[in-house]
Amino acid sequence: MPSIRLRDGLSLRCAVDDYLWPWQRPAPVVMLHGFARNASFWNRWVPAIAETRRVYRPDLIGCGRSDLPPEGYRYTPEAIADSILAVLDALSLARVHWVGESSGGLIGLLLAATHPERIQSLVLCNTPTRISEEIREIYALDCESTPAAIRAYGTGEWCRRTLGYRLDVERAGPEIAEWCIAEMGNTRGDIAAALHECFETVDTIPILPKVAAPTLLLSGDKSRIASAAQQVLAATLPHGRLELFPGIGHGVNLIEPERCARTALAFWREVEA
Repeated sequence: MPSIRLRDGLSLRCAVDDYLWPWQRPAPVVMLHGFARNASFWNRWVPAIAETRRVYRPDLIGCGRSDLPPEGYRYTPEAIADSILAVLDALSLARVHWVGESSGGLIGLLLAATHPERIQSLVLCNTPTRISEEIREIYALDCESTPAAIRAYGTGEWCRRTLGYRLDVERAGPEIAEWCIAEMGNTRGDIAAALHECFETVDTIPILPKVAAPTLLLSGDKSRIASAAQQVLAATLPHGRLELFPGIGHGVNLIEPERCARTALAFWREVEA
């Protein structure tokens, strides 16, 4: 797992799934996890995609195997985007197919708008245009804000209390639900709170017309967080295409991972043709 040193001295880890011959050079795939998650959330996508593509799965600073930031560390969307660009440069990835889940999709949109030469296409899973006031109130629990709730309860317990909004627990099953809680619980509370404060500042609506990359939107049609936003994204993105999974709430990337991966592969073949 390569470790990329960033300008602030922290190191970001990136899982690489490479099972191709050295002379095979298809367009690479970068997959960025959602809020307070890590690269392992893509595990079930990898077998299908890695048959024909090299896959790169970075962990954001403070998540997964990347370095822990110092106390009081402040995340910004621009700094996160710069850290991903540093990964692309360090691994000599000039142009990539981007796959982002939730906030990982937000970062993909920001990169596609500001560095279009680096993003060949976007696959966005469960991605909102922004974090709505309704969701902020729900996620705040009995605290003044979502970050305050995460700091008060810890990431794992906060995740347990709010999981039904981020994962269709009936379709996913108890094993995936408990795994998600445990994995997100590995992200320190102050780090998760700071990440949420960062993503609360993001509103992608103004930049959507600038995103020229072909974009595939994947979401369950019952997702309270993302379903309505998919219609906005599909209507506003110049080359947006929406694929809704009927009867599924949030978390289609975990509930139907193999189907999502196959759909992405077919999309990339169209883009490259």
